[in-house]
Amino acid sequence: MSYKIIEVRLIYKDNKIGEIAVLWQSNERGWVRASYCTTKPIGGYKFLMPDETLSPDLIQKVAGYGMNLPDNLKKKYFPGKRMWER
Repeated sequence: MSYKIIEVRLIYKDNKIGEIAVLWQSNERGWVRASYCTTKPIGGYKFLMPDETLSPDLIQKVAGYGMNLPDNLKKKYFPGKRMWER
């Protein structure tokens, strides 16, 4: 995996990463996508392990295997961005 990462947002809970949202470019045409993950296990998607630490590899995994960021969370994590509407 090697996605072009545009922006990353983290939410910490009890001094550990609780949520990660990643804004990333999906192809050479410049299409932008947003993915996220939490500590809640959801089959087929990336979720955060209890002692997971922030790393470039983790960010790439969230981009590739995280859940699609719904519109209401796009506004929360990336306010003012409209890049994914291209």
